[in-house]
Amino acid sequence: MMKKFSLLILAILVPISGFGYTQKEAATKRETQQSVPPGSRLFIAPMEGNLHPFIAAEIIKKKIPVVVVTDEKDADFILAGASIKGDDKWYHTVFGGKDKNEGSVQLLSVRDKTMVWAGEAGDRSLWWGNLKRGGQRKVADRIVSKMKDQLFKNSH
Repeated sequence: MMKKFSLLILAILVPISGFGYTQKEAATKRETQQSVPPGSRLFIAPMEGNLHPFIAAEIIKKKIPVVVVTDEKDADFILAGASIKGDDKWYHTVFGGKDKNEGSVQLLSVRDKTMVWAGEAGDRSLWWGNLKRGGQRKVADRIVSKMKDQLFKNSH
């Protein structure tokens, strides 16, 4: 009985230990693929809901190490996305409800034609609810902060 139990445990642990290694290897490969070299040229595509000017301002304000270009053909990467405005129902305000504005973006590599990164955010403050200023500026701030943290950690 003990021999069967030992074989069962061994049969479970061997694939798991190999799986952990391949997961780590895959994560390392993803990190390598998802890097955006400092100085890369970024085109910010017009976005539904007009989020793009707020994104552009936040990229400059947060000193993201990219060059924002105004012509798509000059770009290494394209940032595309949209924003939506939620409803202003009174019960969402009273109970802390949901975001009034939400946005999502995708960073696309022109050369590889692949999605390098994606992020989304809303404008609701967890601590202050609707008392704190929100809107598209807040959505853009949160999206660009995520982008900076996830793609440009080691850049200054």
